Amino acid sequence: MKILHFIDEIKMGGAQTHLLTIVKEMLVQHPNDIQKVVVLFEDDSLSERFREIGVEVECLNLRDFFNKKSYFKIISLLIRYIKNENPTVVETHLTWSRLLANTAAKLVGVKNRIGFEQGDIYLNSIFFRISNFISQFIFDKIIVCSDELKSWTNTTHYIANSKLKVMYNCIDLAKFKPVEVKNLEKVLDQKLPKYNFITVGTLGKGVNKRVDVSIKATAILCEKGYDIGLIVCGDGEQKKELEKLAFDLGIVTRVQFLGMRNDIPKILPHAFAFVHAAPYEPFGIVCIEAMACGLPAIVPNSGGIQKIVSDGVDGYVYENLDENQLAIKMEALLLNDSYFRMVECTIEKVKKYDVKLYVKELYKLYYA
Repeated sequence: MKILHFIDEIKMGGAQTHLLTIVKEMLVQHPNDIQKVVVLFEDDSLSERFREIGVEVECLNLRDFFNKKSYFKIISLLIRYIKNENPTVVETHLTWSRLLANTAAKLVGVKNRIGFEQGDIYLNSIFFRISNFISQFIFDKIIVCSDELKSWTNTTHYIANSKLKVMYNCIDLAKFKPVEVKNLEKVLDQKLPKYNFITVGTLGKGVNKRVDVSIKATAILCEKGYDIGLIVCGDGEQKKELEKLAFDLGIVTRVQFLGMRNDIPKILPHAFAFVHAAPYEPFGIVCIEAMACGLPAIVPNSGGIQKIVSDGVDGYVYENLDENQLAIKMEALLLNDSYFRMVECTIEKVKKYDVKLYVKELYKLYYA
């Protein structure tokens, strides 16, 4: 079996890292199958991660055609490309790959076409709504990462429920796991507060993770005398204003901006807990990565991420975008005598998100 994985770009991001995770497991479970990643626009550093595991990555560099809105030209080029590759399965990730590469695959006659909808909720103009509505008729299945995203896709793009299949995102449990003794100061080689909450994600404005809410909540608890800090993993155009916010709130020494890191699996287990503040998260891969590392998670009551956490059992759920409510939940965790029981519950909870189970389910669609 030959599987082509089309994706818009191969930069570090949730959809890209999820694709890397499942492709690595595909190589283990189905070593005789051919996996190839095809990038429509820009190549980036993550492509090397695929090549390191023996997966070919080819970038088609179609950005110039895209900028000129030459969509039919792109589809024509993709038709020739797919014909030449002759795949058994075409998978498409992210919006433009779903709309363009899948259309080409349909016209070529590829029988198994699967799209992944990871929650491009910011692309909801009338153009994208109409395009996504029409696209459902040329997909076999569109995989969505949560029931909440299924509902959003159905009501926003009017894609039939029969076309949608919920498959919660997965992680490699061998990569994300707890440590026996936490020592974040040693890992980061710097002096830190006693209790360190951690958040991971882009600091961009397009997909705004609202890290400012987590910073404000941290400041509230520092004002109350708690010896806590916030570790921020990620980078983007908001970084400077977030640094200024921490300075203005008087907690500049308690908020550590680590930038983009390749050692997140080594950092996560040593934190005290995971916090998240995005206004809408279709699922939240980083949340289950943190929980797999033994971190109770404190997440907002919006999107699919809230369904990962059982309030008071393996973390807490708070009122979306309310730093005071977030601070209350962070304080509750600090005062919780059952913290280590919560840690055990988080580790048990994420077993159902194992990539091994995910790939087995995915191959059932290939053979359907």
